[in-house]
Amino acid sequence: MSLPREASGYGLAPGEGEPLWFNGGFAVLKATSDQTDGRFAAMELLAPKGFASPIHIHRAEDEFFVVLDGEVRVRHGDEVIEAVAGSLVYGPRGVPHGFHVDSAEARLLLFFGPGGVERFFRDAGKPARSRGLPPAGEPFPDRQALTEIMNRYNQEIVGPPLPPKG
Repeated sequence: MSLPREASGYGLAPGEGEPLWFNGGFAVLKATSDQTDGRFAAMELLAPKGFASPIHIHRAEDEFFVVLDGEVRVRHGDEVIEAVAGSLVYGPRGVPHGFHVDSAEARLLLFFGPGGVERFFRDAGKPARSRGLPPAGEPFPDRQALTEIMNRYNQEIVGPPLPPKG
């Protein structure tokens, strides 16, 4: 099932939604501003060990991280949270944050409010040609291109990704 084009109640089965490859991970948009009257966006992310975001700030939206499987370190401000399956981390807009996948893989459900951030993931990613992690060597935007895309969506890189654990 693809995503509905208008705001109304709907349901998606596991794996349904808009599939994207993003920075070496596999993302599925589950809700966008179009379906929620702009209230929020939701995305499921499957990421391999070592997947990490740079420390960055969202100026326009708050973010919730829900770890469904795996181990993920999440930095919000100066605090680093060791998140495991069942953990929830809330990051208000304006607070520097990032995350690093420490387990072999991790699956996260990300919520953003208000919606609209899905446009960033579409611009920085690409439609997935298959369901699952992209093939090794799949090209993605370099740091400069990613920075430019982030700036268009009121996001700013303020530091490097968290290093590997240990």
